[in-house]
Amino acid sequence: MTEAEKVARILLAEPKWRVVCHVKPDGDTLGCGSALVSAGKKLGRDVIWGGADPLPPLYAFLPHSGEYRVGPFAVEDGRCVISVDVSACDRGVPGLEPRVNVDHHESNERFGAEVNWIDAQAAATGEMIYEVILALGCPIDADIAEALYVSIATDCGWFKFSNTTADTMRIAMELIKAGAVPSVLDERLHFNDTPAKLRLWGRCLARVKPVGAHAALSWITRADFRETGALESDTDGLINMLTHMKCTDVTVMVSEIKDCLRCSVRSRGPVSAQALAAKWNGGGHRYAAGCRIFLPLEEGLKALEEELSRV
Repeated sequence: MTEAEKVARILLAEPKWRVVCHVKPDGDTLGCGSALVSAGKKLGRDVIWGGADPLPPLYAFLPHSGEYRVGPFAVEDGRCVISVDVSACDRGVPGLEPRVNVDHHESNERFGAEVNWIDAQAAATGEMIYEVILALGCPIDADIAEALYVSIATDCGWFKFSNTTADTMRIAMELIKAGAVPSVLDERLHFNDTPAKLRLWGRCLARVKPVGAHAALSWITRADFRETGALESDTDGLINMLTHMKCTDVTVMVSEIKDCLRCSVRSRGPVSAQALAAKWNGGGHRYAAGCRIFLPLEEGLKALEEELSRV
């Protein structure tokens, strides 16, 4: 029995599902959640989904986005909890203990009570949820195809990142056959920015600085969010723009949020982004990772510069 079949067997035995997305939700976790909600409803299940943080407006076009719930919320008896793209228990919803944990982060803590399907070779968790939905015996309709295409395309840089594989392209092809329209989804995700978001990105790009011989660092302050009117979710994708800097193997972007510094780390050289993030108890992949630093901005930036200067 495959891992996808193990997950499907549990879900098929349950009339009620709760799908949990990770904090600061991105396209992968939301695409997976949206697709599972669509599949569950097609199979006659009572499905709800949500996470600890709100669904960013950028992804409001996803099927069932209006049903997304923000936690923490009460645990309902008899509901099977499945987490998607959630690498650690504290990145899900407090108080919810998943029976099923499906993720592609090598650093996953394997907190699922019954099944932990972790595949670090998958470009996105959406590839894995595609296999789960097939194992459920649910046809891939346009809604499911659209959600999974968003999941996969956003996590592999629209098929440009090194995590893109032949399987990634094969699944994308099947999703397009089922009704996902790449040009439409590209329009919704890349040509829908607000002036506030563009002003925020401008501030971050203006600050970018080389550190040592092979690293770069930039940051966004609380004042930047306040003065531009941008949302925290408006930083989604910004780190990838910073990686365009010439001769840079490692790039870090810092967002000063309410209680900490949220750091996005990218690598395109011999240094592991995951290893760097792990110095502050973070995690992720070799080429893309993140962490939180509980220091004031100036102290946190100094600590990062010291670490990056050794790259």
